[in-house]
Amino acid sequence: MDYELFHDESKIKGYWHGALLVPINKKALLIDFLEEARCNTNYSSPLSLKDIRGYGSKHECARAWVSIGIAALMSRTRVTYPYQLYLGKRSRRYTEYSIFTESIKAKLLVFRNPDGFQNMSYVTEYGKKVEITFRIGLKGGIHFLGKDDEIINIEKINFDGDKHYHRSLNRNRMIERVRESLRNYCFISTRQDLIDSRSSDHSIENSRDYNDCQLLQLTDLLVGSFREILSLTINRNHKKIVDLVRPLLERHFEGYARMQNSRWRNSLWMSQFSVVDGKWQFEPLEIEKEPEKDIQLYLPNFNF
Repeated sequence: MDYELFHDESKIKGYWHGALLVPINKKALLIDFLEEARCNTNYSSPLSLKDIRGYGSKHECARAWVSIGIAALMSRTRVTYPYQLYLGKRSRRYTEYSIFTESIKAKLLVFRNPDGFQNMSYVTEYGKKVEITFRIGLKGGIHFLGKDDEIINIEKINFDGDKHYHRSLNRNRMIERVRESLRNYCFISTRQDLIDSRSSDHSIENSRDYNDCQLLQLTDLLVGSFREILSLTINRNHKKIVDLVRPLLERHFEGYARMQNSRWRNSLWMSQFSVVDGKWQFEPLEIEKEPEKDIQLYLPNFNF
């Protein structure tokens, strides 16, 4: 299947990459759902999880979008227990849900460098660190989610801007160095305009195509939601939004067999990796444990 990849990042508690793979033949359908949510919530401005500080129309639009995003990751529908889709509709303060019956079959890669590149001292430029870890995560993710009968062919890669790198993204470092080592069910296009790194803010001049802006903003919301739950940094204003990814995470943490039998089969890959003693070390990406509280018992001093 042919995909477009949409990438976003987060720099809170490590460096997080998120890559949403959208089937090209389902892209318009996914956009239609996102636009319906914008219409229902009367919110047309750009969306980013970090900018949500209350419970108005922006919050409800983001909540609807994450619901749509999780639905889009489904690889099969359940007739007995259908997915309850929130599209931003409310009636007398009650949330209205719709039954999701479509099949978009998007995929999501979430990968993290837990120390925020601190152990990559051998690489001096920040942009190179982003490109190297993106390349490693992309290869690992599509190798895991692809199969001989489920080919992944990436036709376009969308990054949310490159101004903070102070240069254009390096295609050779990100893509060409990994191309020859891909398994026979994974492909990346050789087209000249493979990478688009224009801004995802559709409200400014010289931004990219509006629909691509929307999907980059959706990726921002999904990556932010996963990051807040996994790193135990849930903002109280975001709880109703990020809680929508919990059912998918629960299936993932129940193990590979359970995930394969779920509605999200072959839809999610998560990992974290860092440099230890000069070598890359890979670990599962799990929910961080609550730090143990240092409880000290103070007894009164009866020595008068």
